[in-house]
Amino acid sequence: MARSVFFSFDYDDIMAVNVMRFSDVVLPANRNLPFGDKSMYEEAKKTEGAIKRAIDSALKGTTVTVILVGLSTWRSDWVRYEISKSLERGNGLLVVDIDGVGPDPKPLRGASPLGNMMAAPWNNGEGFEIWEWNGNDRYIEFAMLPRVRNKDSARYPARFASGDAYRLDAKFDLRVHWTDAQGNFPDRIAAAAGQAGFTQTA
Repeated sequence: MARSVFFSFDYDDIMAVNVMRFSDVVLPANRNLPFGDKSMYEEAKKTEGAIKRAIDSALKGTTVTVILVGLSTWRSDWVRYEISKSLERGNGLLVVDIDGVGPDPKPLRGASPLGNMMAAPWNNGEGFEIWEWNGNDRYIEFAMLPRVRNKDSARYPARFASGDAYRLDAKFDLRVHWTDAQGNFPDRIAAAAGQAGFTQTA
């Protein structure tokens, strides 16, 4: 059974993203993108609500969110929103570096957005407070989506949904460069799904 995967990325890296999305190992049944081309993206950019609706719709039915990382991805509020909505869904998270991929100007190496976000599980295990690094000296509430109610909290293993606040990359720790992921991309997706508590076929 093919998994439906959501790709989160900074639109500045769209050329490298397209190398991935049109590769032989990323099949149409295995991808879900909020914006198929620039015209759709520009239309959605007209209002914040339109962007959120596009992202929310694209995430429906997915089990893994793949975060494609270039130089400035970690700064994107929309990438952080997509990650937060993925936590709401209970998705597995996989970071794929795309520096050096695609035509010039190729993306440069960047920090993982997961290293600049924290999740504070609620005492009842049904959701998270979402924090972001302020770029200076502390984590602050992520204003765009400060808290999410996990719609199926039993899906995440207890280590994700309980205990003290944690930086996301401390527990969602799967990260690979695209050049290394191409040969076994379905296995990488399965590993991210499994880490989040999904079975082989769910």
